[in-house]
Amino acid sequence: MDWGSMLTFDPDGLSWAQRDGDACVVCHKRWPRPRVRVGRFPDDTAVLACHDCAEALRPAPLATVVAFRAR
Repeated sequence: MDWGSMLTFDPDGLSWAQRDGDACVVCHKRWPRPRVRVGRFPDDTAVLACHDCAEALRPAPLATVVAFRAR
């Protein structure tokens, strides 16, 4: 399972292009077409983002989260 399959997005408030994977779920960019799966909708349809936005959505590594909480 990739990290993106763990995130579930609410389709309410998204455009049809974002719901259909024709636009980035974050920045709405249509070209180049988003190709990175960053999660799913409740019906298990893939949620896609452009490469730059996908990097921003990537969860922090567990070691970083644990170190931050320890402070």
